[in-house]
Amino acid sequence: MIQISKIFLKSLDGKEVPSFKLGSNSNEAFLLIHGYSSSKGEFVELAYDLAEKGYDCFCIDLRGHGENENPLDEHVLNDVEGAVKELKESYKKVYAIGHSLGGLLALKSSADFAFAISPPLMKRVADVAKFMLLLNSCKVREAERGVLFKILEKLNPPERKKDAVIFYGKNESEPFINALKEWAKGREVEVVEVGSMQAELPEIDVDCEMLKRYLPRFVSHTAVVKAKEIKEKIKF
Repeated sequence: MIQISKIFLKSLDGKEVPSFKLGSNSNEAFLLIHGYSSSKGEFVELAYDLAEKGYDCFCIDLRGHGENENPLDEHVLNDVEGAVKELKESYKKVYAIGHSLGGLLALKSSADFAFAISPPLMKRVADVAKFMLLLNSCKVREAERGVLFKILEKLNPPERKKDAVIFYGKNESEPFINALKEWAKGREVEVVEVGSMQAELPEIDVDCEMLKRYLPRFVSHTAVVKAKEIKEKIKF
């Protein structure tokens, strides 16, 4: 039976990193790293599947996300590297798996092997992508507005030469995919295209200006569940 518990790991700069631990009695561990505006809870299902295969799994909240009260800043890699360092004291092998920003952090980490799902392997982000990312910033406690783009500039390109698998969705943007493939050239890494869970353009007429006005309302609707006021109010 898979056991799950809440623990705290330590970042390299001494900050608490709230985490879920799943599994037990393994000598190999997975560190699961969420993307921008996500949290450790969204990786629990994958962690459970990996735990059933015999690995101990640790899902972390990066600074500024979930239960991590420290603001997101340019030192976010410290959360990952601190966790990897701590896990290496107890495990024979430590694997990192991350999505989006988490994928980039996995590739930058000192984990023995990295699985990166749609990592942003570019220093600059297209304006339309910036728009969508900034909409989701309401879910993140940031040291400053737009700090994500500074993080991407600072961490790209990852130095890892081998021991990595990169996944990307076939319907992701062409510049995004091209940047990923360009980075992989000359490296001993595997690149895998994923065909499932890909969006298609819906058959509905949507005015661009109307969509632009509506999107912040939609994101607010999905983000409100993460509001601190709700957690504080629910008491018995």
